[in-house]
Amino acid sequence: MSLGIVLPLVAFLLVYLIGYSKTPFGEFLEFAFVIRALSKILCLCVIPNLAVFYFFLNREYWYTTRGVITATLLCALAVLVVKFI
Repeated sequence: MSLGIVLPLVAFLLVYLIGYSKTPFGEFLEFAFVIRALSKILCLCVIPNLAVFYFFLNREYWYTTRGVITATLLCALAVLVVKFI
């Protein structure tokens, strides 16, 4: 489950570093929240979990696969919270 939580965070930091590294992180979060793009960015950051899910599924690591699904659902819950605030 920890890999399923860490990968979206790393992806989010990569989005920030690649696209918005000249602005402070707090301003980036505020700007993304104001223009209602934060939920969209968070959704895109969950995509690496798909690759990890299929990797562990093909290796038949069922409990690890279940952990990745749980982490993805937690990220989806976070997206819903951000979207409707």
